[in-house]
Amino acid sequence: MAMKYSWFHHHDCSTPQADELMAKYRKRGVRVQRSLNPDYITWTVSAQLVEDEKPPRPDSRWRNRMWG
Repeated sequence: MAMKYSWFHHHDCSTPQADELMAKYRKRGVRVQRSLNPDYITWTVSAQLVEDEKPPRPDSRWRNRMWG
């Protein structure tokens, strides 16, 4: 079965934030794009990430054992 990919967007990033995000995604081997927003100051960084079939499980640290 082929893996399904979709784009995740980080909106309104400053130039240093966008550079850092792009470096981190590229280090993981993720396809990433950066586009300048209409205000000509901030960036939108888009990363093509793998979609999972199942939703994430809630963290068991926050579940009260008394309630099950």
